[in-house]
Amino acid sequence: MFCKTHILLLAAILMLAGCDQQPPAKARQPKPHLVEVLSVQPADIELERIRTGTLEAFQTINIYNQEEGIVTQILPREGDPVRRDELLITLDDQLLSAQLQRARAVRQQAEKELQRISGLIKRNLTARSELTQKETDLAVAKADEQVIATRLSYTRIKSPIDGVVTSRHTEPGNLAEKSSLLLTVADLSSLRLKVDVSELLLNQLAIDMPVDIEIDALRNASRANAFAVSGKVSRIYPTIDPATRSGTLEISLNPAPQGARPGQFARVKFQIARQQVLLLPFASLRQSDSGSFVYITDNDNTVQIRPLQTGLKAGEQIEVLAGLSPGDRVITRGFNNLKPGMQVTVVDRTTVGKTDGAAAP
Repeated sequence: MFCKTHILLLAAILMLAGCDQQPPAKARQPKPHLVEVLSVQPADIELERIRTGTLEAFQTINIYNQEEGIVTQILPREGDPVRRDELLITLDDQLLSAQLQRARAVRQQAEKELQRISGLIKRNLTARSELTQKETDLAVAKADEQVIATRLSYTRIKSPIDGVVTSRHTEPGNLAEKSSLLLTVADLSSLRLKVDVSELLLNQLAIDMPVDIEIDALRNASRANAFAVSGKVSRIYPTIDPATRSGTLEISLNPAPQGARPGQFARVKFQIARQQVLLLPFASLRQSDSGSFVYITDNDNTVQIRPLQTGLKAGEQIEVLAGLSPGDRVITRGFNNLKPGMQVTVVDRTTVGKTDGAAAP
């Protein structure tokens, strides 16, 4: 009995020893992180930017009266063309005409008194001070007459420009109080529009630079697209809005195309030629609290972070102003769980599409 127990115990010990001597399991290899990269190279491109605005007359004049009076005549209506110095409105002038006659009579009397005193001075029959007084009286009378004549001229209101009447604000018989708006006249031979552009685009523009303008309202049955016309940059405002980082441009259409009117919607296309620009796919750009950055790989396929300064966006690409050099390899796909210092495997687009699964987004 004792020998049998020892034999069984010895067998169990031998079996345990045999288990400890089995070969270790093979270590599991980590799955490679697959990425796609793009070697950044300079490219010559032409950027197109589209901005919208509203057409407006290049010159619009609001006509007010300088004298109060009843409107006796108002000749043009909305849409009527007018010429410079053409009579538009007349006001009742009876009171001012009477005042002018009185001022003229006072002036004539002052002239006669001056002549009489001048004759007496020659004969030494009066003091020299009398002559000075009469000269002053005549000067005052002439000034009063001129004031009344000027006020009387204000009752006949003429057009200050060649243009078209765009609005009429009174009718004959109405009392026009002083400084009342009577008519609005606009010069529609040339139009303009104002557009806001970013500060980056603003530096690429110049006075007299040609632009293409599309006007939707001039589309007709024979023209599938909006009507296109040429314009030019006529003014660049000197300040930038600190809130939007944008500036204002004035675009002129001279002459204005037929059918174009103030208030119509228009699109402005800017064609900007740029040389040797570094472009990146916009999707490769990453964002952090400190700004934009990209992941790049070095010659050992080690991931690094590179902060960027970007410029204008061109379609699905964006301009790189600073942070990259020609030849840098930027990661464009495979951002999931990507970290600086990580070793990655670079593959082409075909391979990434077939194999990267969880590795590439």
